[in-house]
Amino acid sequence: MERKNKAPSIKDIAEEAGVAISTVSNVINKKGMVTKKTSFKVLKAIKKLGYRPNIIARSLRTKKTKTIGVILQDISNPFGSHVIKGMEEVARKRGYVLILGCTFYDKEEENRQVNVLLSQFIDGLIFISGYDNNSLVERIHKKGLPVVVADRELNNKNIPSVLIDNKEAMIKAVDYLCKFGHKNIGYVTFGTEGQTTTRKRYLGYIEGLKKNNLPVKEEYIIIDESLRLKETDRTYDVMKNFIKGHRLPSAFVTLSDVNAFGLIKALKKSGLRVPEDISVIGFDNVYFSNFLDPLLTTIKQPKKLMGKKAMNLLIDIIEKKNIDDINIKLPTKLIIRDSVSYPAEDNIKI
Repeated sequence: MERKNKAPSIKDIAEEAGVAISTVSNVINKKGMVTKKTSFKVLKAIKKLGYRPNIIARSLRTKKTKTIGVILQDISNPFGSHVIKGMEEVARKRGYVLILGCTFYDKEEENRQVNVLLSQFIDGLIFISGYDNNSLVERIHKKGLPVVVADRELNNKNIPSVLIDNKEAMIKAVDYLCKFGHKNIGYVTFGTEGQTTTRKRYLGYIEGLKKNNLPVKEEYIIIDESLRLKETDRTYDVMKNFIKGHRLPSAFVTLSDVNAFGLIKALKKSGLRVPEDISVIGFDNVYFSNFLDPLLTTIKQPKKLMGKKAMNLLIDIIEKKNIDDINIKLPTKLIIRDSVSYPAEDNIKI
């Protein structure tokens, strides 16, 4: 068969295999009754001619593209990459592909990315972390496009979600420090406005202090918006300056492990020992937490599982399967390692 610079069509495959066009369609779409012998002939012809299905044509016919959009705030953050890994594994297993949009905490860019994804005829959309931006997610939800949020609280139970209890998780961290006798506990975070996840962690820190009858000391709380991106580098810079001119607490809790990495480096560069002089607890339990010196005590949230749950939930909605609960809450766990000890000024035992 002679073809010049022309992509092969189903008709070409049918002629090559000596079967009807409808038979080729059934083999490609895995429908109808086709014998193994005939299927082999069709698949052999497809391979020989290098046929690729016309996805756009198929999506117009089926109204499905098997494509899912994912909006992420910062691809360089190891938390997000673990969530994406879980999503990718499920999507691949269930025959879907991902299109990723990274916004770097820019609301206007998030709106633009969403509009671009919607123009790609995606079957559904997942938002990971980021600003609340309720109106955008609710608008998409009301239009009928399946949408799920992960690690992004919207205070709208009608929108499917996969979350942890951020407040309770942070209380665990403060409780653990208090068992060691710490009475002056600092906190490191970026801004909490417009981001419920971050705000809940901060409120958990405050509630943890009150639960243990400790005062909230503003001089030990570092809230700096520059920590939102380049978390480790900026935490190191901010804390290096903070350490020079302030009285320090005996322990710090950080918004995330990547902030803890920068904090520990700043403490060490300033001649302080962790945990002998100052204890540190992180949040997320990212991979490198178990390779830091000292090994980082942290709150584990099931990152990869969160991605898997979010993707399975979205695909179940797309495929109209029965769903028991559209709002999934995952457990957290305190991972005890080496970055916490008794306060330097005391020798209090649990």
